Amino acid sequence: MFLTEMNDGQSQINLLKNLTQPIDGFEVRGEFFKDDKADELHQLMTLAQEKSYSFYYSIPEILFTNGELNEHLAEHFRIASEYKIDSLKISLGVVNLPTPEQVTVLNNLIKVTGVNLTIENEPNPNGTIEHLVDVCRTLTELGFLGGYTFDAGNWYWINEDPIAAMNALAKYTTVLHLKNIHNQETTLLDTGDTDWQALCAKVTDSTPIILEYQINPADLADELNKLKQYLKVS
Repeated sequence: MFLTEMNDGQSQINLLKNLTQPIDGFEVRGEFFKDDKADELHQLMTLAQEKSYSFYYSIPEILFTNGELNEHLAEHFRIASEYKIDSLKISLGVVNLPTPEQVTVLNNLIKVTGVNLTIENEPNPNGTIEHLVDVCRTLTELGFLGGYTFDAGNWYWINEDPIAAMNALAKYTTVLHLKNIHNQETTLLDTGDTDWQALCAKVTDSTPIILEYQINPADLADELNKLKQYLKVS
């Protein structure tokens, strides 16, 4: 939401502290931390505890490289546990189908740390509807304890329809990254090419919906209110 401000050097913690609109939680992005990452994570943990916010963290890496699990996963989970992060999110990467042994590794990390993990679709050939359905079905059959983050925008970069994707993946979706797209650019919710309300209608009432696109400060309150009002009447 604060891409311009972060590119100008503002920290994620200060942006969240200055947010006046009511929210239920936040997701920070690993690539936007500065040299004082540990201090900022500590402040984010404190803010989440003080405000009773859900605390999500987006890992700027992929889960699988040529079918092998990310070798840094244990460290990511250790950090998440230390700073009381509720859930980690990571892009799928390159894998045919996860193996039982790999799911066991992931489940053990989740169980030992108490931190959730969700896997996100990518805007590249690894993120097609067909492949994501195969991966999610396999993970479910193997008893994966984590979930799936449905990114509403990434489908436009691989010429697939987000509504068709949601129809195929709704039963696996545990987090919705909501955004709208026109000409491969993010837009305000009501000015893009996706029926964003139709996406929201497909997930359960308990599914976190995270706004994940650049919003000008003048539009922020209105965008949050659009989603809140829709959720109240749906």
